[in-house]
Amino acid sequence: MLAAVVKFLVTPSLMVARGIEPWEVIGVTAAGAALGVGVFFRFGRWLFAAWARLTERRDRPKRVFTPGRRRIVRLRKRFGVWGLLVVSGLISVPVASLLAAKYYQHDGRMPWLLMAAFGVWAVLLTFLSWGVRHGVSAV
Repeated sequence: MLAAVVKFLVTPSLMVARGIEPWEVIGVTAAGAALGVGVFFRFGRWLFAAWARLTERRDRPKRVFTPGRRRIVRLRKRFGVWGLLVVSGLISVPVASLLAAKYYQHDGRMPWLLMAAFGVWAVLLTFLSWGVRHGVSAV
């Protein structure tokens, strides 16, 4: 399960290659990802709140929009929550959870949506790996 948290993308393939049944692979990877989402989402909310308190100033200077910040805002407006959920399996559990904690911390459904997205990714990656191992063609 720890491997599913750290390297979610390769864990189902490695488990299938070891001969573990697909339903076990899905269960372990989805449970590991759910545990990771719970830990990293809560940690991320705490971390960003602590950082905001630490860097808070009374005489706030005007915020500067750098090209990097503009890009982040543009991507967030274009793809939103669903974009994060779609790419969550390609980026790791900690990165997806921290991004969700940073930008969607007040959305109570966010941890559950992330867990569901990783569950869907677990199913897709498991059956893709199983099909490659057993030579099942897509046609």
